[in-house]
Amino acid sequence: KQLIVSLSLQFFFNFAMSSKEKKEVGRFPPGCFPTMITPMKEDKSIDFERLEALTEWYIQSGCSGLFANCLSSEMFNLNSEERVQVTKTVNDVSNGRVTVVSSGGLNYDTIEEHADFIQRVYKHCDAVVIVANQLVESLEDDEEVWKANATKLLTLTGDIPLGLYECPQPFHYLLSPSLLEWAASTGRFYFHKDTCCKTKPIKEKIEKIKSLPPSTPFNFYNANVATLLMSLREGGSGFSGISANFYPHLLVWLTANKDHELSDYLQTMLSIAENVVADSYPCSAKYFQTLFPNFGGNTQCRCMSSGLSEEQEIKLLELHRMMNDVAKKIGVEALNPADIKQESA
Repeated sequence: KQLIVSLSLQFFFNFAMSSKEKKEVGRFPPGCFPTMITPMKEDKSIDFERLEALTEWYIQSGCSGLFANCLSSEMFNLNSEERVQVTKTVNDVSNGRVTVVSSGGLNYDTIEEHADFIQRVYKHCDAVVIVANQLVESLEDDEEVWKANATKLLTLTGDIPLGLYECPQPFHYLLSPSLLEWAASTGRFYFHKDTCCKTKPIKEKIEKIKSLPPSTPFNFYNANVATLLMSLREGGSGFSGISANFYPHLLVWLTANKDHELSDYLQTMLSIAENVVADSYPCSAKYFQTLFPNFGGNTQCRCMSSGLSEEQEIKLLELHRMMNDVAKKIGVEALNPADIKQESA
């Protein structure tokens, strides 16, 4: 496919509408932005009631933001209307208490189509996150192709706040430090979920961001647990990754206490646990959440087989017990989403 842009009267109309509906936007808060899963019923339809309960659990666990429609949410297995409805549900429950971001267009042939979906989903979130690999055809495309398509998309989306997401599927397109600096310098990007998972480029990216004027609203959120504490100490804004679906309270604590005497201990425990977390994810996260007393649920996924082996279930049960002990050691309460659901009813 070839990404071709032609400005149309319809998009000029959209500009006018977005200006009329302009939201007040400031710099996004530091802290933890879970990459939310999408709970399913047994027939693999979306369980919106459980999604509401999970949203409340993340918020009351102290998360400062929510990534409502991303790879963890099985976004490539949801249709466009479902992606909008998931975002709307999360945003309605949040009701302005935390920042909500959601991914933009997927698998569209033109930049206009991407922009149109951004207009749709922005009605229900604080920023729309551009999936980096959606602006190029393949890993063979150079940075100038990405930058040109990003420039066109910025033009077509008026003043809508945007984010960036180095989604590993369908291919892992990573932004270089200089390309990330360019994006941040436009003033349109407020959120970046980084998935390079390597110390050197993370440090280089954060240094580039720190060199920009203080008024630049760009925030760097690391998706990788193993390098999280390092990135926080280098000046990163927080965490946006999969383990926040297991124990959000621990990631909230670490992002707020990078220099605490127990922060290195917690970093070690999180790093070791990540191998269990990532095994058969997001099925693993859905099973882990069923281990909360009286919360029920299942492991139904559209993106993969919903079953786990007995060994995997045993490891997740032990992880659940271990992380409860870790929470007690650092003085953090692990909330049961079932109790929160009853309180919110």
